[in-house]
Amino acid sequence: MMYAEAGPGRPLYLELRASRLKVLVEDGLSRAGGVLDYGIVVVGLHSRSVAYASSVKRRIQDNEEDLVRLLLDTKDPDLVAIRNEVDW
Repeated sequence: MMYAEAGPGRPLYLELRASRLKVLVEDGLSRAGGVLDYGIVVVGLHSRSVAYASSVKRRIQDNEEDLVRLLLDTKDPDLVAIRNEVDW
């Protein structure tokens, strides 16, 4: 069952996790004064092709606010389970 308040950042988050990338939210990284001035960090992106990394960065910028909200959400049981998985 998918959480009722899932936004457009959810498919991107799930895709990145399925690609064995770790997606984190960190305080003070957003240049645009986004949601509570948080930003997104993708661990492992440096090991991917330049084209793939550029595409991911652009998509993250386009969905940054929704991704931050998603990563800070502790109510979605599916996402909590995904976050608690052992990282590769």
